[in-house]
Amino acid sequence: MDRFADTSLKTLRRSLGTLRRSPGVRVDGGMVAGLESEDGSYVVYKGIPYARPPVGDLRWRSPQPVVPWSGELKATSFSAICPQPISSEPASIANSLFFTPSGPQSEDCLYLNIWSGAGTSQKLRPVMVWIPGGGFRAGSAAGPLYDGAALARKGVVLVSLNYRVFKFGFLAHPDLTAESPTGSSGNYGLMDQIAALQWVQRNIAAFGGDPDRVTIFGQSAGSHSVNYLMASPLARGLFARAIGQSCAGFGPQQPGSLLGRSLQFLREAEKDGLRMADALGAGTISHLRAKSAEDILASPSRHRFDSSWPIIDGHVLPRTVDETFADGAQHDIPLITGSTDDEGTIFPSHHSLDAYRNFAHAAFAEHVKEFLNLYPAHDDASAQAASEDAFRDRFAGWANWTWAEAQSRSGRAVFYYQFSHRPPVPATERYVENASHRFGAFHGAELPYVFGNRYPASWEWSRDDAALAQQISDYWINFARNGDPNGPGLPVWPQYAHAEPKAMRFGQESAAGAIAQKDKFDFWTRYGKRWDKSKEKGGSN
Repeated sequence: MDRFADTSLKTLRRSLGTLRRSPGVRVDGGMVAGLESEDGSYVVYKGIPYARPPVGDLRWRSPQPVVPWSGELKATSFSAICPQPISSEPASIANSLFFTPSGPQSEDCLYLNIWSGAGTSQKLRPVMVWIPGGGFRAGSAAGPLYDGAALARKGVVLVSLNYRVFKFGFLAHPDLTAESPTGSSGNYGLMDQIAALQWVQRNIAAFGGDPDRVTIFGQSAGSHSVNYLMASPLARGLFARAIGQSCAGFGPQQPGSLLGRSLQFLREAEKDGLRMADALGAGTISHLRAKSAEDILASPSRHRFDSSWPIIDGHVLPRTVDETFADGAQHDIPLITGSTDDEGTIFPSHHSLDAYRNFAHAAFAEHVKEFLNLYPAHDDASAQAASEDAFRDRFAGWANWTWAEAQSRSGRAVFYYQFSHRPPVPATERYVENASHRFGAFHGAELPYVFGNRYPASWEWSRDDAALAQQISDYWINFARNGDPNGPGLPVWPQYAHAEPKAMRFGQESAAGAIAQKDKFDFWTRYGKRWDKSKEKGGSN
């Protein structure tokens, strides 16, 4: 049977006619009512507030408790997405599908969504909390790809959430630091995620969910978020398991590092806030809070990720991820982590052999021969492919493997994967400069399989795609139930161990085996150590 759900826009519109109003549920703030499917297999609640709107004087403050409402809140439509830049990339299915949500924007955006099939059982079900990606500068929990009906039908309560992004979610400023009782600023987006998880702990049992079996999972910036929440003392006790798909915060976090830098230090982040305030002519934080969301979004930046990186602030993140895991101070819980085989194909790359070699010599100096032996190129085409492979490993592959290595030292179960299956991207598809034949198992390629949603519906999904979706979602749900992805009818997925590291390879035939790119990962580990050592001496790598 084809269990790959068809969640095209037309199907979603038709499905609205087969949903009926659900009984009310009491949560923080009051009663909410959602929509129940005609066959009674699930109930969906969209747009439940988990915090007060962070507007006016609450802009750039930690999330506050919801304001109670009277009557029954109709939780039947997604909230507005949090303010974020409109993408300048060429329009494409992949662009809008994975990285550029559409819809109205508002600072009143701290809402979550719930899909539950728990009405058919008296036993509390495992909970899976989805944290969407988008580079911390964009993203939303809404949209057909993240529809949770298929997972709810298979026995979990699925929660997805919005959180503040870009200059509303990660702006630091000395005056914000001074007014904060914790002596920190920024990381409002991470604090939103923590507030949502606290809401889940207080309220999810009313939807049939088990607060003692909460799994957080995310991809890209969502995977970074999972990694940071494992390292944050503020998130302790809010989840029992974690799944991180493509990205983590390991590696040198100083300017210039090639290893997927995604954290910054508070004093560095405060300088970006000062520059933005100066550009907007805002002499005080009150003046800055009085600026419109449009003014904030339009304020000039040195680069596109200004004020969109989480911050080592001494409060939400007291130390770097590397330091936290090295000391065993992270939340010691079961973990699934991994990445895709072609993470780099939808990102800019070097198009010529000369440009690629110039980059290599500038970046690696006396170690350039070692780099070029691992990522060889002899013409323009092979240079682009090598450039994409190097980006794959330094951007995501190395960090997720390092995460598995670090967590495995705690003795808890770790399960590592590499996703090699190629979705059926049509021949006309493009993303940035790359045509469809180069997409491969691109960054985000596993998402339709995890959620079991055949989206975009215009792609020619096959029975093989449906079978893989069934398999991967079964692994994820088994893990949410008991901390182990294995179960009847599934290929055995061994735990990761440093002495004998194995990866589950999700491809045409899923099976456990040796880790692809292990020699390349070892190179990036050496690069990171050299970088740290050179910074200690005041030099450059």
